[in-house]
Amino acid sequence: METRNSNRFSRADQSERALGRGSPIGAAYFPDPVRSGLSGAGPEREAPFAILPQGIRTRGRLWADAAGLARQLPDGDYLVNLCEDRYAFCLALLAAAMRGQVALLPPSLQAGILREILDAHPRAYLAGDRDLVAGVGAHFRVIPPAEETRPAERPSLDYEHAAVIAFTSGSTGRPKPCRHSLATFAASASMALAALGLANESALVVSTTPPQHMFGLETSIFWPLFSGLALHPGRPFFPEDLRRTVLSAARPCLLATTPAHLSAVVRTGGDWGNLRAVICSTSSLSPELARQAEALFGAPVIELYGSTETLSLASRRTARESPWRPYEGVRLTPRDSGKTGLATPHLPAPVELDDQIRPERDGRFSLLGRDSDMIKIGGKRGSLADLNHRLASVAGLRDGLFHAYQDARGHDRLAAVVVGEADRSEIIEGLRPYLDELFLPRRIHHVAEIPRNETGKVLRENWRALLATLGYGDGSGTAT
Repeated sequence: METRNSNRFSRADQSERALGRGSPIGAAYFPDPVRSGLSGAGPEREAPFAILPQGIRTRGRLWADAAGLARQLPDGDYLVNLCEDRYAFCLALLAAAMRGQVALLPPSLQAGILREILDAHPRAYLAGDRDLVAGVGAHFRVIPPAEETRPAERPSLDYEHAAVIAFTSGSTGRPKPCRHSLATFAASASMALAALGLANESALVVSTTPPQHMFGLETSIFWPLFSGLALHPGRPFFPEDLRRTVLSAARPCLLATTPAHLSAVVRTGGDWGNLRAVICSTSSLSPELARQAEALFGAPVIELYGSTETLSLASRRTARESPWRPYEGVRLTPRDSGKTGLATPHLPAPVELDDQIRPERDGRFSLLGRDSDMIKIGGKRGSLADLNHRLASVAGLRDGLFHAYQDARGHDRLAAVVVGEADRSEIIEGLRPYLDELFLPRRIHHVAEIPRNETGKVLRENWRALLATLGYGDGSGTAT
């Protein structure tokens, strides 16, 4: 196993050096495409789209199944897509587009969140493949047909007007709706796959992230839909279930996951010989975890940069590089306000990012934090995101976040909330080479876990509740 991984890794390194020379922007991380006997060489309708427990679903069967579902959908303006099975999710999304309905993707399945979405969108209805939360309202049951249907050609959809509304996670406050057209997703997928060297791949995309979340939506739904990649319908959660899914797959796998999930996988170990590469996002990935994962998998671990508002727009191989590589056509411009202007082919108009960046001479860029993320301790400015990034790299810690608070005398201080075996002295010594003394935590709190949601994010209300139990009042920043 080790020899095979080592050889494959070496070949990937050689290919990367050959293709990446003189082309830091959009250089492929694993440029040699994997093709399998399942890859369709005939008309598009005969090409595989999904590998289900029942067998292969071709792209022609996908379009036929979606058209059949579209004829069954209730009248309405909005379909709230709650499907957990990714094939059912994709059918519901496409069927809604065929009917001229907007697909709404809730940030969670909590009853209160669903009621808020229904109240804000008249003529919306719920559609799912599982029993839904009681008391929310009637819903349409999405059941992919078990019987064979005659393959269909790709329909003539209005990609510019067919819309999906995703919601931000709520990690910085109340979830915010973000509307994107299918044309935006198609262009974004093309840019991402070209940048990562995946445009000609036929690997199976296995994801641990819900398809309602933008990272899961992009990688596990739209990447297969607009390329030769194949969709895996499930969402294996436990590391051993995930490993068995990868090993038993009929083709090499592309794993889309979060840093929190990746950390659990690395601690579990095992044989991951059928893994082509790992795509990671939703929160900061530490270089140390990325290196450990690459050593375990014998495959590249690629981190994506983006947001619900923008989709992904840059990448990096975190084990080897800190700056980000923007996708082809992405233009980022630092502004005097501390924010960043973004112009990119996949969005209909320029937007402004809260993140501060520093352009590098080779075309890459470094993240400096965001205005709402900046803190001042003893007259010096720093970024909580960077501090958290450093904390996550400390040996002996599985998770950790900084918190800025005021002490009894009104002075700004920093505390660290951590999960792991490292004691105070080990944490301080792990941070000291990288941080000014002013930014070393005055307080360190060991907790059983940090309340992350299923995508690895920490919702503001949950973070404040934890801080309150640690003596920080209502969690807003004053220590008691």
